[in-house]
Amino acid sequence: MAAVDILNRALNETQNTFPVPTFCKRSRLRKSNCRRCVEICPENVITLDLGPTINNGCSDCGLCKNVCPTEVFHNEFDTDEHLLNQAKSFIEKEKLACEKKRLNIHCQQAENQNGHSLYIPCLGNVTENILLGIALLGFDEVILIKGICSQCRLAQGEKLLANSITISRILLESLGLGKFPINLMEQEKGKEKILSRREIFSKISNGVRDKAASFLYHKGKTFQNNLSHSLESKNGTRCSPKRRLLQRLIKQKGWGNSVVLKYQPQFPWGKIKINEKNCSACGICQATCPTGAISKKFEKDYQLLYFNGSLCTNCSLCKEACPKNAIDFEEDFPLIEILEDEAKAVGKVKLASCRICGEMVAGESEWCPTCRKREWWPIHINV
Repeated sequence: MAAVDILNRALNETQNTFPVPTFCKRSRLRKSNCRRCVEICPENVITLDLGPTINNGCSDCGLCKNVCPTEVFHNEFDTDEHLLNQAKSFIEKEKLACEKKRLNIHCQQAENQNGHSLYIPCLGNVTENILLGIALLGFDEVILIKGICSQCRLAQGEKLLANSITISRILLESLGLGKFPINLMEQEKGKEKILSRREIFSKISNGVRDKAASFLYHKGKTFQNNLSHSLESKNGTRCSPKRRLLQRLIKQKGWGNSVVLKYQPQFPWGKIKINEKNCSACGICQATCPTGAISKKFEKDYQLLYFNGSLCTNCSLCKEACPKNAIDFEEDFPLIEILEDEAKAVGKVKLASCRICGEMVAGESEWCPTCRKREWWPIHINV
């Protein structure tokens, strides 16, 4: 037992959630009032001084990872991809069985239904990627089993789960899988029964095996992840891990490119639109975008704004940062843009050269904002 305890402790110590502050909305824009991670943390261990930090006491519940629109928080374990790999091992075992292929996912407060059940601390960690991936693996049904959320310290995860189910159903419908059943049931965990010696050792060995498999799987990916991050930083773009997985899942299914989704602020996609009359060509939207979805280039006397829908996670930071309120989101979003790694023009702003300093400014003004404030400049020119 001592060896098992030591291995368990070693694996758990590597399972800490950590933030990447440069992706945080508040780090990129001081006036942003985003506090989603702080408000959802049940342990009150997240602070937002110069960017998110996690203090001692984190229980690795994972809710901060799913609630953050820019994916600031990461954990080497319990990723969407790892959970889908576990589900895949179940479906492979059931290939010879004739019964209905059903997968259960239960939280720490819910009763485990059978051996083909995935455990996560809170169902708030079930993302649309997981639900879509389960359907694509060939399961006939997924049952999400929760405890009594109102009595749980992770109660806010219930809202995250509801949003993930809504998004997954939209995606499933778009991919022709609208009939895939996603069922939610409440079954509080009963009193622990007294286990036999064989059951105790089987439970311990299974837990250690799963953690060891997860540890080795992610360690094997470390070099690949580091390499991809370094490549992303060179061109100034960052495709989020969740988006990369969603792209692979959609491509795996194959579908027509005519699907158009309605925009909702809580959905992880969107397409910006520019009010060219209000745009001052300041470039703040490009500078603050955490994924590099917005870019610009100059063409003669115009500044062209480009948008890459495959990178956008709908964090709305560009809209918050725009000093002229020139950015909003289109009502319709073509699903094909999630897959197309292509920047498309969304705005064209006329530029003029300031008569005094030569700076290029939006519109046909003779002076830039700075020179306009210096009232003596026009007088000096006239003289």
